[in-house]
Amino acid sequence: MKGKTLVLGIGSPVVTDDAIGFRIVDRLRTMDLENVDLEEASTSGLDLIEMMLDYDLVIVVDAIVTTQYAPGTVMVLGEESFHATIHGTNPHEVNVGTALELGRKLEPERMPKEIFFVAVEVNDVWTVGDTMTPEVEQALPEAVQTVLDLIDGQHRT
Repeated sequence: MKGKTLVLGIGSPVVTDDAIGFRIVDRLRTMDLENVDLEEASTSGLDLIEMMLDYDLVIVVDAIVTTQYAPGTVMVLGEESFHATIHGTNPHEVNVGTALELGRKLEPERMPKEIFFVAVEVNDVWTVGDTMTPEVEQALPEAVQTVLDLIDGQHRT
């Protein structure tokens, strides 16, 4: 039986800072969170729709590279932040904004009422390795607390 909330870590556990989404979910697994499902995925776009169905709240945690913020900066982004983004590794994938819009059209009653993205500005999403860069590692506690605040409704806009 699904909980009311899904925290979905996106990324790769073997690519330096791209592991931040998985690491946040790992920390959350050590806590007793009622009605919260914790999942990890190395996917984007349309694959996300099915994972999100039937939840009231979905919090996606992932690395982001904007070069506008210092590495380790933790941001809370709403669904609207992804309408103009390009995400995915091949031309057959769609960006996150397009996937969410499609999900809302195809399954409006089953898509989450609220979707937030906890994004951590990162240094390195290209190097294979099991250690994150120091700035991103130091951001882990703040990112976890940000997710907990969203679950508790403290960060909602």
